Amino acid sequence: MKRLWLIFSQAVTVFLALIFVISTLKPFWISSFFTSLADKAFEREEDAVVESTHLPNIEIKPPIYDSKGFRKAAKRAMPSVVHILARQQSTVFPDNPFFSDPLFQKFFFNDLNPFIKKRNSALGSGVIVEKKGLIITNYHVIKDVTSIEVVLSDGRMSRGTIVGVDPETDLAVVKIQLGSLSSIKFANPDSLSVGDFVLAIGNPFGVGQTMTQGIVSALGRDTLNLNTFENFIQTDAAINPGNSGGALVNNTGKLVGINTAIYSKTGSSVGIGFAIPIETVRFVTEKIVEDGEVLRGFVGIQLADFPTAVDLNSSKNISRAFIRKVVKDAPADKAGMRPGDFILAIDDQKIKNSKQLLKIIAQLKPGTSTDIFIRRGKRQFTVKVFIKKRPLLR
Repeated sequence: MKRLWLIFSQAVTVFLALIFVISTLKPFWISSFFTSLADKAFEREEDAVVESTHLPNIEIKPPIYDSKGFRKAAKRAMPSVVHILARQQSTVFPDNPFFSDPLFQKFFFNDLNPFIKKRNSALGSGVIVEKKGLIITNYHVIKDVTSIEVVLSDGRMSRGTIVGVDPETDLAVVKIQLGSLSSIKFANPDSLSVGDFVLAIGNPFGVGQTMTQGIVSALGRDTLNLNTFENFIQTDAAINPGNSGGALVNNTGKLVGINTAIYSKTGSSVGIGFAIPIETVRFVTEKIVEDGEVLRGFVGIQLADFPTAVDLNSSKNISRAFIRKVVKDAPADKAGMRPGDFILAIDDQKIKNSKQLLKIIAQLKPGTSTDIFIRRGKRQFTVKVFIKKRPLLR
């Protein structure tokens, strides 16, 4: 027994001595050995878990963009976005004291023409919405121009002609005479939500077609006082001068808006841009193509909002909209409406503020009549007003 114990002790001593020598001279042998054992143990444990686990049938939705980013959306949308070069001709007076002298102007103005014709160019963007050559852009891009040059994404050029304009939404339709055009697809107006990815496509600073990416920051912005009728999409996608009239598309490349303006003290993007939503774009485009203009209702009143809501009989009947001015001989004037009247409802549709009221009146068909429920002092009554065509704002 003692002999066996002696042999065991000697074997353990030799083994420990061997371990000591190896750890001193080749320490990485030991670390790699134990790491290998740990990995094998982990793999066996992982296999056991997989074999014993039954996952439920869960539908895994693919990501909204793949590992290659938004290239599919870009491929679909970018061929439909064009560059617009709008030329204006203005008359300026030379900066010269000789021409500014009153005696010179009195005796020689009729014989000499010191005015100089100056050509100005403005850069913008547009979106092909129909393969026949219809392009939607911003009105301010082509306002008061003498010529329009349109450059396609494939490099082709064409002279553009104005089909119609709608200054009150800052939209215009231009037509070009070219074949093999790629028209953009419209998104569902109700498909956009705050937080969605969007892509802005245009020609910023004239550097060439550019796409930037951002999200929808807000919807329904209507207090910017940029246009008469507002319902802007706000986005942080970079929009810069030259992007006006360009496309704002979703992650599938469908049009959700027309880029229009930015909030900036420097003139460059600071992450607050605005686009006209697709429902307005579609409505204005269709009306211009059908009628050459957008026909809207008009009653001849200037509106304002009272600082706080006026409670009329109950909390269900609250209106802040009141008449600030009545245009002489306009339908409202003939119906007996006066400055200071609060407008409570139009054809049983309750009014909350002046923006809503203006939109409702604009949607009324010229040549028809409507009932307007108003409050004057303590009196509440209804007047019938004849709807006229809203004068075109230039």
